[in-house]
Amino acid sequence: MHLVLRRNQCTVTIASIAILLVPFADTLYAQTGGADGPGGYLSWIKLLVIGVVYLIWVRTSDWINRDAMKIGDKTNLKQEIWNPIVVFSFLIGFLCVISIPIFLAGLPIYLLTAWVPLLVYFVQRRGKLQSDPSIAQQLKLQPGQTPPPRVLPQDEGAEINFSAAGDDKSQKQANLIRARQSSAFAEMKDFLVMNQFKRAEQVLLDYTRDAVNGRLLVDGTWHAIEPMDRETGDAILESLKNLAGLNPQERRAKQSGGFGFKSDQGKTELQLTTQGVPTGERAQLLYKLGGKDEMNFSELGMFPDMVEQIKSTLDGNGIAIVSAPRGNGLSTSWKGALATTDRLTRDCISLIDASEKDTDVENIVVNLYDLAKEPQLETLNAQLLTQPDFVAVPKVEDAATMDRLVQQASGETTVLLRASAKSASEALLRAYSQAGDRKKFLAALNNVTCQRLARRLCSECRVEVRVQPAIIQKLGGNPKTQGTIFNHWQLPPPEQRVDEKGREIEFPPCKACGGIGYIGRIAVFEMITRNDQLRQFIGKNPKVDAIEKAAAKLGKASLAKQTYKLVLLGVISLAEAQRVLKQG
Repeated sequence: MHLVLRRNQCTVTIASIAILLVPFADTLYAQTGGADGPGGYLSWIKLLVIGVVYLIWVRTSDWINRDAMKIGDKTNLKQEIWNPIVVFSFLIGFLCVISIPIFLAGLPIYLLTAWVPLLVYFVQRRGKLQSDPSIAQQLKLQPGQTPPPRVLPQDEGAEINFSAAGDDKSQKQANLIRARQSSAFAEMKDFLVMNQFKRAEQVLLDYTRDAVNGRLLVDGTWHAIEPMDRETGDAILESLKNLAGLNPQERRAKQSGGFGFKSDQGKTELQLTTQGVPTGERAQLLYKLGGKDEMNFSELGMFPDMVEQIKSTLDGNGIAIVSAPRGNGLSTSWKGALATTDRLTRDCISLIDASEKDTDVENIVVNLYDLAKEPQLETLNAQLLTQPDFVAVPKVEDAATMDRLVQQASGETTVLLRASAKSASEALLRAYSQAGDRKKFLAALNNVTCQRLARRLCSECRVEVRVQPAIIQKLGGNPKTQGTIFNHWQLPPPEQRVDEKGREIEFPPCKACGGIGYIGRIAVFEMITRNDQLRQFIGKNPKVDAIEKAAAKLGKASLAKQTYKLVLLGVISLAEAQRVLKQG
């Protein structure tokens, strides 16, 4: 049990013991005689001596307690050890001075038990501080003083634990020490944590002669960073380079390195690349955010009716194709398809090359092929001997492999393909043009999906706005039941940013999104489902625009319809919907 001394508690405790014991202490009485015979009285001199020693002991014991709380962890002078020593030794001396018949015999014991622990503690304390001057320098402690520890400049700012670059522990420690010596180490920590809080995927810093301009990529969109003066920017970059194991003095040649750090926002791995440019230097910071579990199509944002259509294909037979433009989450939608299929009751395999990482999903057997050693088709044929129920092939290398997959999909096997394309029509046409037997391909094809990513409105700071009924109607809603949509929060006009006295009004950023107005992204899907009419049309007119028009007439779930539905639901803003649709 930890015994923590407080001055008032100590006084009350010992005083109470003294009051209880005084009537029984013969040593405090002075003998006298009188008309009524011999007697005695309490000696005020003896009580004064005991009281003075006691009051001094209270002050010194309190100092030991507070001092041990300050430096105990650094000097191993723990308060849970020294507090009992101080208290119980004094109690022994106190009992001796009031119990021993001869006062002058008990008084030395009382004095020794009151002050010897203080002297021993003081000597050990001074020895500890002298043996390790850094402790005294860090705490700014003088013998007999207990001011609060001094906060060093590098300890200010955000609390971060760094894992610096280096081949061994000593090198990592050396890189961290060099980084901490920068004059802007605290500013660098705040810079990293703020970007981490805003969920930055990438940060670019452009160094010019007088300033440092920056921007950060969040949810696929660039945002400007408040410019820094060149001196601060140089000091921050010096710390970053030291942490990444780079040469801070090299400002022209390309350098690349990385380090990790942990803050209250979580763990992050950061890759730093610097390169000299005509205007100065450019630094790129890539935040490697923690990987998330695979999300199925429902979790990605696909509407239930569409999920049922593609799930029937993935759990049945035929060909399904997932696609997306570059930078719109093709890897995510590919994993979403793999996560949506039944991987527990069906035998699932994949055919990938060594560089493919997105198909590494639980309960899907990975089979690697090496074009330098054998054609993709040979590896595929060998794996099809196991009679799998599901085959995932992110990249089809040639027409022979495509025809073999079509043949397999015409039976009782599901074949999942992937394509980088701006629309479902383009993805369909690419796979169609690669097939040797195109009629069989169209007969085996079931559906093609294409996704784009839209930024979700922050639910904590989004703003509801009223719009005209005509806009609701164009979005596919009912003006009679809905008259508002949501927009992201923005600063009010300049004239509304001051109060009645002309003082500037502070608008703190949203704690959820950091003032960006959006948080995370949602996938917007379009789907082409194959039917006999569309199959015949593609055979006659295999062009993207023609396929798009024909699919729309046959009830294709258009990208615009799906996007505007999210606007009406308050998930995305109208401006974000228009941005997504303009990407095509």
